[in-house]
Amino acid sequence: MLKKKILGLLLASSLFLATACQNASEPAASPTPSGGGASETPTPNVTIDESALQLVYDASQKEQVIDGFGAGFTWYSNYAIDAHNSEEILDLLFKDAGLTILRFKNDYDYDCFEDSASTNLAFYEAAKERAAQRGEDITVLYTSWSPAAYLKNTGRVDGEGTLRRNENGEYDYEGFAQWWLEAVEAYRKKGIAVDVISIQNECDFIASYESCEFDPTETTKNACYADAYLATYRLLSEKLGEDIPLMIGPETMTVNAYDLKRYVAKIVEEEPQSLYALAHHLYLGGTSTDDPPYCDYDSFLFNFMDIKEYIQEINCKAWQTEFYRGTTLQTANVINNSLTFENVSAYIYWGGIWEASKTDNLNTSNLIVVGRGIQNWPTEDGYLACGDYYALRHFSEYIRPGYHRITASIKNDGDIRLSMYASPDQSRMVLVVINNGTDEQTLQLPLEDYTVTGTKVIQSIFSENFTADMLYQDKGSLTAENKVTLPAESVTTIVIDGSAK
Repeated sequence: MLKKKILGLLLASSLFLATACQNASEPAASPTPSGGGASETPTPNVTIDESALQLVYDASQKEQVIDGFGAGFTWYSNYAIDAHNSEEILDLLFKDAGLTILRFKNDYDYDCFEDSASTNLAFYEAAKERAAQRGEDITVLYTSWSPAAYLKNTGRVDGEGTLRRNENGEYDYEGFAQWWLEAVEAYRKKGIAVDVISIQNECDFIASYESCEFDPTETTKNACYADAYLATYRLLSEKLGEDIPLMIGPETMTVNAYDLKRYVAKIVEEEPQSLYALAHHLYLGGTSTDDPPYCDYDSFLFNFMDIKEYIQEINCKAWQTEFYRGTTLQTANVINNSLTFENVSAYIYWGGIWEASKTDNLNTSNLIVVGRGIQNWPTEDGYLACGDYYALRHFSEYIRPGYHRITASIKNDGDIRLSMYASPDQSRMVLVVINNGTDEQTLQLPLEDYTVTGTKVIQSIFSENFTADMLYQDKGSLTAENKVTLPAESVTTIVIDGSAK
């Protein structure tokens, strides 16, 4: 009971202050691709319907600037490039969903470097071409799961281990920094932009696959994360000058704010300007499971709010760089909570592309799964855009890089979550509304301070056992009274074109 009361207070406070193509077998109706125009029927001043939920917003109260939405393209990504309908898959990701952040794995000095770089280049060029059609740029993030084997004390990239020690018995931070410098130069030589780097994926976790442990401070067992970061930053600054990539970190498995602060404390003390964004994952610091897919999206709130306060204190951004757990409706909620409670500027889903099996379905926890061999095709097209693809697309397609989140809330209903965004010139506003309840609701948007020239409504119903025809449906425009119906367990994106009065 106490937890529910506290959570209710948190939600009410935050919402008041901060609230806030497809496969042939997939949904047939798709709205205009990213940035497309809304209906051009002007909406007049409306009469308030007291029986409807009412949107309250203030476009002058600006929160974080959005850097973009994206996904990881690591293992199995080549399946999409090799597919007979590769262009369809790439359109889904970079034209329709409008993803602009590509998270790649740094495989420099691995045996697979040439092959993985070739796949990276194919994704980069495809995303860049589609972004250029919108007049936008792509952001490439490279993350190291492990440095090359010769830099680890175990001599192998997989499993436990930390940095090797040099001839003086000290951890080889300089060798690690040199490896990163060579990696940046090698990928750029291949024609791939390296805009942002994270020196280590999940430095707080020992994996059976590629990993490398770092501690917040140097110990006899593990090297220090901050020392490795600072060595890399200083060498890249010296050698690359203005061409140095932005740096984010510590990209921990946890979102526990206390742990994040410990990992970056020395960085903030010695080179605060080097940290573009405080980056993390969401596998710890809240409640979530793989099997069954589950995410208590509100269990992260205390850490989210602590991080929001901390990034304001140290003057940097927050990026969520990997997560996938939960049902599709829970995925939409954790994205929304990250944006409204933590003020993340970027949300990056884990598996942009993953290996498909015959039994995969819309509830599979990836954006798009691709079968290698007809025996593994989940659909007759050989690939499937999963429910989480549409959950992310409800945010990514119309909330463009450079948009501000603006304060918005809704009166008198705890089942509704929302967030609202505006383009720099306020010629477009985007509202994402989640109805977590089991009852249909009606929402009205008064919009007294905005001259509306057109609206567009896109809606998905993510109830249990949802089907393809329930996903990302173009519902036309708002009614004459600026109303929209919110089905139970649904996500609705409302695009509003016009100008501030």
